[in-house]
Amino acid sequence: MTVKDFLENDYFMLLMLIKDDETKKYWELYLEKHPGDRANFEAAKVEFSNVKFNSERLSSDNRELLHQRIFENSNKVVRTHKLRKFYYVAAACALIFVFLGIYSTSDESEVQQIVVEKATNDTSIQLITKDKTFSLPNNEVLTVSETGITNAEGKNLETNTENSFNTLKVPFGKRSELVLADGSKLWVNSGSTVRFPSKFNTDNRTIHVEGEIYIEVFKDKSKPFKVETSRFDVNVYGTTFDVKAYENGNDQRVVLLEGSVGVSTIDNMEADMVPNESLDISSSQLVKKNVDTEMYTSWKNGYLIFDDTPIESILLELSRYYNVSFSNVENDLKGESCTGKIYLSSNLEDVLETLSTLSNNTFKIQNNDTN
Repeated sequence: MTVKDFLENDYFMLLMLIKDDETKKYWELYLEKHPGDRANFEAAKVEFSNVKFNSERLSSDNRELLHQRIFENSNKVVRTHKLRKFYYVAAACALIFVFLGIYSTSDESEVQQIVVEKATNDTSIQLITKDKTFSLPNNEVLTVSETGITNAEGKNLETNTENSFNTLKVPFGKRSELVLADGSKLWVNSGSTVRFPSKFNTDNRTIHVEGEIYIEVFKDKSKPFKVETSRFDVNVYGTTFDVKAYENGNDQRVVLLEGSVGVSTIDNMEADMVPNESLDISSSQLVKKNVDTEMYTSWKNGYLIFDDTPIESILLELSRYYNVSFSNVENDLKGESCTGKIYLSSNLEDVLETLSTLSNNTFKIQNNDTN
């Protein structure tokens, strides 16, 4: 194999980015059988170590080629190795610069240290009912029925004696699922709050959301379903969509997968949506476009997808997912972007190691004692 062959090899990417025992053993056996490739193997490792982020953008043809390689070949590799904690964003970024041949090997830039502050107050998920507050584990699944609210184990947490409102608070670093009284199902992302009734009214179904949810609405034409946020409302009958409405964020958005919805804002703007559309919402305008919905909804399945996405946006998503903050990001990574996929797990150190390899930055985790 040539140096280029190694740099285009998925197993080689796994070795350089993850360094797991299985992949190490694979290459040890390979080099035993092909000793003549050792020199190029070592040269490829040196070449890979020089890869840096740069601000060069991909052409549409190159992006299509990259997508084909990442999302087809990477799936085969993940299935073969059964990697539970593999973050493919690193391989994706490496392929941008290595596979497509637009990488930079300049060593003029200084290595910057990005401080990652980890919150020390590991807050649990909270279910707040009329009479009591429950602390719940991560990824808890709650079900609302005529008799009450039960958890994933079938334990009854609250008995429905009247039509009262409840609040589900999911802090940063946690996620949850909620099945409403009508059978509609919600996936609740980190840093989100959902206010919902124990029983819906006879003529409508309304919930209030701050943060992000993915929802599959049970179809009932006699009872319109409404998702309220602080800046806009989404009116539906039976459909599947994603709502993003973080209180302190600029990314206010609706992404529609199935059915149809109508969006109305507090600034008296309205828009109707059809499947495979996103609607970005600001105080001055509504911007609607056709999108690949998986890029906006994959978080519920445990991974994130990026397409020429600014590194700052990627770190914002990771900060919400892991309940951490990144310092010095604006100056050190400004103008950089990435295309690829991140598989999410409980191990933050893995993703930081791969980002360090590719961005010529180091990441230092420290506890935030100010909380």
